[in-house]
Amino acid sequence: MCYKKNIWLTVVLCLLGSLQISVVMAQISPLDYGLREADSGVARYWALYNAHADALARHQQVSYEGIDTLELELPPNFKSIPLGPYTDFGGLVIKVTNNSVDRSLFSMYSAPAKVAVDNATVDGGDFRGIPELADGDKLLILKDQHPWTYRIGHGHNVFRYDLIWIHNGIGQNKPIAPWNTDSTLLNATYVSVDTSPKVFRGLTMHRSEQSTFKTYCLYLSGQYNVLVEDVRVTTPRSRMIADGVFSVSHCARIAFRDVRVDGTYSGYGRWRDYGYAFSMTNLWNTTFERVEADGNWGVFGTNNMSQTTLVDCDLNRFDIHCYGRDALLKRCLLRQRQTQFSSMYGKVVFDSCRFVDCIPVRIRSSYNAYTPFDIEMVDCTFELTSRYHSLVNVMLLGTDRNPRPELSAKCWPNLKVVNLHVVAPSGVSTLNLYHPTGTMSELDIPVEYISQVSVKGTSFVRSNGKPTSLNVRLSSRKFQTSKSLSFEVE
Repeated sequence: MCYKKNIWLTVVLCLLGSLQISVVMAQISPLDYGLREADSGVARYWALYNAHADALARHQQVSYEGIDTLELELPPNFKSIPLGPYTDFGGLVIKVTNNSVDRSLFSMYSAPAKVAVDNATVDGGDFRGIPELADGDKLLILKDQHPWTYRIGHGHNVFRYDLIWIHNGIGQNKPIAPWNTDSTLLNATYVSVDTSPKVFRGLTMHRSEQSTFKTYCLYLSGQYNVLVEDVRVTTPRSRMIADGVFSVSHCARIAFRDVRVDGTYSGYGRWRDYGYAFSMTNLWNTTFERVEADGNWGVFGTNNMSQTTLVDCDLNRFDIHCYGRDALLKRCLLRQRQTQFSSMYGKVVFDSCRFVDCIPVRIRSSYNAYTPFDIEMVDCTFELTSRYHSLVNVMLLGTDRNPRPELSAKCWPNLKVVNLHVVAPSGVSTLNLYHPTGTMSELDIPVEYISQVSVKGTSFVRSNGKPTSLNVRLSSRKFQTSKSLSFEVE
């Protein structure tokens, strides 16, 4: 069926549950760009590419009506298909074979431009004196050109980024940590953004067993207010690694809703290496709702994340590798791996979450970045095992201080637990709140920041549901604190 050009359609969008608009756009169809006559997977790819590129240039919308299943083969050095503000695939199923290059099939990208900004202005948040940032909506992309830290065991420096949304010259959010410091060397770029909703929805993508290169689903960079909804990606068993099914950088107000990722390129079985469903850096105000994802390595690999929310998700790992602020996880199932943080600030809150055979919180050691933050667990269930029966695993690296002044202190997080339900197998008699591992000599030096640990309301049952009691212990090993520590269990 041919869905002809210049048919007008009113589409009612509801983005992030709060903003409704009506979009009236002319539509074009890949069927009119050679898809109907295409006799190969490569020809079908070019039909999609040309339809989307033309629609973007004409400020029109692509319609997939009458197209339900496609098999694509990606040509040598293929280009990502560029997207306009609204793409509804209407339930399209794509099977893609890639023997070309590692790249995203679809993308939304805005190139940044340089801008001169001083450190004090970044922290102050008033950019009205900078002509490029004084009017409209901008995303200010900050990079500290001095290394934030060195990742031990991985052989590379780590650099911090921050993102500020600016509306008519005034910053609408603050950076993760201050930039007006002697140790910071600021480099700034910006993109102008349209704050109206953008949508990518209604797609299933199967990555074929015949592929020898990775096809990522979607790449976003320099975008504001994008909803990724009703999307599923599957991955066959493969030795390939370094996946990034959804790769997102330098964006604000991105939401993933009703998204499912079945497998990642991260090895298989007991042999595994890094590869993620969500590979992200430098995002502000990111939401995941009803996301189900499973991968051999663990499905999240993120850095430089501020204000991240997960609701009703089922994941085998969530983390902010290095440099982040404020995360809320509500009614999430977390299993098999851990939630993991380093150089974290603000609060990490678990509300009505369920932890199954996993570490609820792990503080990574390889970044040697133990920053001050607080952990809250409210109305959660912890199904512990013989290997995982501690709430907070603090990995220890050594007694050496980080040379970066902001990271020289070795801080442990405060912990507040309210109404924790624990399911314990027979033979496990203790719940540790903290579990230090690694270089035990570090415990001879007082840790900083931690001053309050409280547990109010606990219930314990065995795996068969029979009530029991467990010893709630502050830590599996003794440690010293630089501040007076208040520890209470009620």
